[in-house]
Amino acid sequence: MTKTSNKFQSKDYLFPKSFYVGCIRITSIDGKRETVCLSRVFENLQILRRYILFVINDIRKTGYFDASFRGSYIKADFNRLLPLKKEYWNKKGRIGIELYDNFKSYTNILKYWKMSEILITPDGQIDGAEYFSLCTAFFKNTPSCDVDLYMRNSNLAVDTSAKNAAYYTIDKPVKINWLEKRGVQTGEKPAVIYKN
Repeated sequence: MTKTSNKFQSKDYLFPKSFYVGCIRITSIDGKRETVCLSRVFENLQILRRYILFVINDIRKTGYFDASFRGSYIKADFNRLLPLKKEYWNKKGRIGIELYDNFKSYTNILKYWKMSEILITPDGQIDGAEYFSLCTAFFKNTPSCDVDLYMRNSNLAVDTSAKNAAYYTIDKPVKINWLEKRGVQTGEKPAVIYKN
C-alpha cells in the first residue's frame, strides 16, 4: 500500500453507511474493450455521475483510449471493519499487483457480485471531508491470510493515519447511460438506467 500521510494509525475514519462505485467501458486503439471500476467512491449518485463525466473526458483526450457513456454503478453497504496492520506498509518482498489482478477484481464486482464484497480504504481528508477509494473485491470466504498478502503487496493509496479499512456488501450492478435525459429542477442531465 502507498502512504498518503506521515501520521501513523491514529485516526478512526467515519466510513459511509453506503456509497456508489461507478464503472465505465473503455476501448483501446487496438480495439480491446474492458470494463473499469473507478477507484473513487461517492455517497451521492449525482456527484459520482459528474466525476465519471470528468474522467471520460480526460480518457478521451489521451487519444489512446475511448470511453463509453454507457456503464454501470454498484451500491455498496457497510459490513465490517478491517484493522490495518503496520506490515501493510513494509516494502520488503513486494510482488506487485498487476493490472490483470484489477480486471479480475472488476469481474468479481460485476459478474460475481452475490459472492463478493469490496474493500475500501481511507485515502485522506481535505477541509474536513474524508475521502475513500475502492481497494479491491474479494470473494466473501477469502481467507484472512490472502487478504493480508494482497494488502502487503498492493500499491493503492491509503492514509497511514487510518486505523481501519472497511468491507462492504454489494448490490446487483445497474446498467446506466451517464448522459441521458435532462433533470427538471437542476437543469443537469442525471444518470438514467437503461436496459440492454
